[in-house]
Amino acid sequence: MNIAIALVLGLLIGWLVEWVIDWFYWRRPRQEPSSQPASAPITTQKIRYKKRPADADDLKKIKGIGPVIEKQLNKVGIYKYEQIAELTLDEFEEALDDLLRRFISSRRIISHSRELVEQKGRGDAA
Repeated sequence: MNIAIALVLGLLIGWLVEWVIDWFYWRRPRQEPSSQPASAPITTQKIRYKKRPADADDLKKIKGIGPVIEKQLNKVGIYKYEQIAELTLDEFEEALDDLLRRFISSRRIISHSRELVEQKGRGDAA
């Protein structure tokens, strides 16, 4: 009888630990940290292309973006690192629609695109 109680108790504790880890680690926060004061509106001009520009970047170089996601971003007019770097999380989720469920962290993709914009600005090979 004691073994059965220990087994059930162990399963319940394991399930609880897994639930806590899932809740705090895997669920992404909805707010992006802002460097501007809350009262100042963010004014950026979001450029969307109707046709592929001649100087389009290879979006697959961004960690987490493959051919399918690149195609979806191109569908909504996003062809350059700068465009992804300017997106908020909500705009990024809207652009990817159902494909976003395959990602663990969309923040990583946006931050890596910002790094590539900096490298491009310095003249490094992208």
